[in-house]
Amino acid sequence: MRSALSALLLLPLPPACLAETRLGTNNATARLNFTVIVPPVFRVLQVTPSAGGYEYRVWTNQRSVVLNGREFRFDRVGEATLQVPAAPSALYVVHGL
Repeated sequence: MRSALSALLLLPLPPACLAETRLGTNNATARLNFTVIVPPVFRVLQVTPSAGGYEYRVWTNQRSVVLNGREFRFDRVGEATLQVPAAPSALYVVHGL
């Protein structure tokens, strides 16, 4: 019996928590699931005019963003620098979401 219990302790836990009690004729079962929703964040930290456009220092928790129909991809999540050529008047950067 002890070796079977030891073997069960070595098994990985399932993704959902599960509790079950069986004593005599009374039974209780419970299941608990967690869902974490992380909203996208895109913040402009600094804007610097550069030759032919603007350089934006941004922080984001996404791997890419779409600005004015153009996709910008980042190497990693966190702080990054965007080089946007001659910002057209129709370009809107929304930050502080």
